[in-house]
Amino acid sequence: MTSDSSLKTTPSSFGYSLYPEKEIGFYVVCNDRMILDNINSLMKNKGLIGISDTAGRMHYMIDARAGAYSAVHNITKQAFRKLDHTTVSNSCILETVEEVMTKHNMDRGLLGTRIIRYILVQSLRDPSLMTTVSKRLYPIAGKEFGISGSQVERNLRYTLSRISLYQQGFRNVHILQHLHDEVTALLMQKFDGSVHASGES
Repeated sequence: MTSDSSLKTTPSSFGYSLYPEKEIGFYVVCNDRMILDNINSLMKNKGLIGISDTAGRMHYMIDARAGAYSAVHNITKQAFRKLDHTTVSNSCILETVEEVMTKHNMDRGLLGTRIIRYILVQSLRDPSLMTTVSKRLYPIAGKEFGISGSQVERNLRYTLSRISLYQQGFRNVHILQHLHDEVTALLMQKFDGSVHASGES
């Protein structure tokens, strides 16, 4: 039987920690099959597994079974979490967002473009917002621009329909996540964030 217990030293709400990243999980396994089953389960749920060596350095195994884009998304997301957000100035974030928007030839005269800029900046300050884009980011953007969530959706659709990612069949939420990942990767490059990949063929 597998035992999963967490040492919770942080505040909790309804049995769940308010800071899950500070929890420690222990998985007690008795044979090779249980090890593989646990690894597979974690990979499917999280997309990656972190393993600490004796020096305390973290090494990550990335699940690439869902494709290269999914693997890159998991790598950049984890790498950006390790970046000290307090050292990233607003001007640097805005500059990087603008670089990505220019790359995709977004029309600066459209309200949807301004909304996208705002959404990207907010999601970089709080990456958890990208997990529920329509439920959390749309209302936040609507409040900022004085419009409803459905109007946010319409403006985004109109703006995004003019770029190549939309023509490739991506939906609004997926395009925003893609743009977020591009900005994250570019920020990591600027801050010399290095990601090391290893594997066996």
